[in-house]
Amino acid sequence: MVTPTHVLTPGGEFRDPEREAVFQAEHLPERLRQARLAFFWAFLLNLLFYVSDWRFFDQAHFLAAMTARSAIVLASLGCLAAASRVRGFRGLQVLCLAWCVATIPACAVLLAPHTEAALFMLFVLPIIFSQILPLGFGPALAVSLLGSAVILTGYLSGRTAQPWDPALGLGLLTENTLLLLLLVRSNRLQRQEWAERQANQELAEGRRMLHALLQAVPAPLLVLSREGRIVQANAAAQSYFGETALADPEALRECFGPEDYARITTPEPHGRTSEFEAQVRLADGSTRDVLLNVSTAALQGAAHSLAVFVDISRRKEMEARLAELANTDPLTGLANRTRFFDAAGTEIRRAQRRGPLPAVIMLDIDHFKRINDSCGHEAGDLALRRVAMLCRTLLRCQDLAARLGGEEFALLLPETDRHGALALAERLRRAVEGLRLDGPASMTVSLGVAEVQLGETTVNAALVRADKAMYAAKRGGRNKAVLWNGQGTGD
Repeated sequence: MVTPTHVLTPGGEFRDPEREAVFQAEHLPERLRQARLAFFWAFLLNLLFYVSDWRFFDQAHFLAAMTARSAIVLASLGCLAAASRVRGFRGLQVLCLAWCVATIPACAVLLAPHTEAALFMLFVLPIIFSQILPLGFGPALAVSLLGSAVILTGYLSGRTAQPWDPALGLGLLTENTLLLLLLVRSNRLQRQEWAERQANQELAEGRRMLHALLQAVPAPLLVLSREGRIVQANAAAQSYFGETALADPEALRECFGPEDYARITTPEPHGRTSEFEAQVRLADGSTRDVLLNVSTAALQGAAHSLAVFVDISRRKEMEARLAELANTDPLTGLANRTRFFDAAGTEIRRAQRRGPLPAVIMLDIDHFKRINDSCGHEAGDLALRRVAMLCRTLLRCQDLAARLGGEEFALLLPETDRHGALALAERLRRAVEGLRLDGPASMTVSLGVAEVQLGETTVNAALVRADKAMYAAKRGGRNKAVLWNGQGTGD
C-alpha cells in the first residue's frame, strides 16, 4: 500500500499533525540514538582536531580557532548530556537546533584560514546539518541554508575575492538542493513504509478480531466463494457439519438441496440479506431444519457469501406437535372437529370442480352412558379408543375419521358413492359388534350414511343428513347402518 501524496507535505511529512506526532513518537528512540551519535562524534573528532590546530600556534588565527573548537566541544558535550532528558520529538528538535546555533558560527571561524581542509569541510557541513541531525524538514531547510551561508561567509572573509568565489556559492546551493531533495525522499519513504506497516498491522489485527468473533458465534457460520470453496468456518460449523463436509466442497454440496445450495453460494447484491429455511443432511445421515441468513462479504475484491445457520429442528418439531395437538383428539388420536371440517371443505371444493363427490358417515356408540355407568369411565374411554382403532384399520389412506365430541364420530370418504359408504359402514358395525371391552361386556354402534350433493361447498348439510339417518338407525333398534333416502328417513 502506498501512502497517497495528498496526505504528505512537500517536505515528505504527514499533513495531519496527530499522525505525524504518532510517527515521530514511535521513531523517537531511534532519532535520539542518532542525535547522541552525532554529538558524540562531534565531541570526539573536535578533541582530535585540537592537535591539528597547534600548527597555528604562532599565527594570529590560533586563539580564534581554539576558542571555536572549544565551543564545538562544549556544545557537543552539553547536548550529549541533555539528550538523556529529552522526552519528545519537539525537545529533540530544540536540542539539535541549539547545537547548530552554537556550532555554525564556530565552524565559520574554523574555515577562515582558507586551507584545503577548510574547503573540504565547507561542503561536508551541509551534509551534517540536513542528513545527520534528526531534524524535521522545516528546521533542516533553515539550518542547512542559513548554516551554509554563514560558513561560506566565514570561509570567504579576510581574503581577496577570487573569480571562482561565485562558483563556491552556486556549488553550495546545488549541494543543499540535492541534500534537501534527498531528505524529502527519505521522509516520504519512511512514512510510506510506516503507513504500510501500520495498515498491515491493523489488517492483521482486524483479521484476528474477525476470526475471534467468528469463532465466538455459537451458530454455525461459513464464508463461501461463488465456486463453493470454504474460505472460513467457525468452530460451531466444524462441529455441526463435520470435518469431512468442510474439507471437500462436493461433500458440502451434498448436504443441501440444489436450490438451497445455489442460494447459499450466489451472493446477494451488496447490502442485501436473504433469509430462508432449508434442510441439511449431516454426515451421520440425519436431516436437520435450519434457518439460513445469507449476506454478501467482499474479500480480496471478490464477492463471497456469509452464511449463518440457526438450527430450528426443535422448533419445527414443536410446531408440528402443536399443529397435531390443535387438530387431533387427545383421547383417540383421530382428527378433531376443526380438522375434520377444514379437510372436508377442501375435499368438497376439489370434488365440485373435478368430481366425484365424497360421502360421509356419522357413527354413535349405542348406550354409551350405560357403559360409563356400569363399567366406569375407563371402560368408556377404552370403547372410544377401540372404535378409533377400527376406523384407522378399515379406512383407506385418503379417508378421514374424526371424533366430533362425546361418543360421536364422523367419517369423510373422498370419491365414494352412497353404496360404497354404506358397505364400509356395515363393516364397521360388524367389527364393533365383535369387540369385547371387559370380560363379556360388549358394545354396538349406529351409523348414518349420506352423500355430499352438487352445489354444496361445506360438509354441514351432508352431516345433517347423515345424522338424521343415524337417528333413524337408533329408532329402528340400534346396531344398524342406515343410508339417507332423501325423504327425511333412512333406508
